[in-house]
Amino acid sequence: MPDEKQESAIAFLKEARAYYRSLGIKIVRLMTDNGSCYKARNFAKACRRRNIKHIRTKPYTPRTNGKAERFIKTA
Repeated sequence: MPDEKQESAIAFLKEARAYYRSLGIKIVRLMTDNGSCYKARNFAKACRRRNIKHIRTKPYTPRTNGKAERFIKTA
C-alpha cells in the first residue's frame, strides 16, 4: 500500500480478493492489526459487502500479532 489510509486499504482488499479468486480461493475471514485504516467504517463496509468477516488482533498480544506477521513473511 502506498500509505496507510482507508482508501488504500480498501483498494488492496479489492486487489487481493481478485487475485485469490483467480486462484479459486474464496476469502471468508481477514485478520489485520488495529491500524486506523482497518478500524475505519468504510473498510468495515467493504468487508461486509464482500461477506468477509474482519478480525483484528488484540492490542499488545504477541501471540495473535505474531501469526499475522508470520503469514506476511511466508506470503
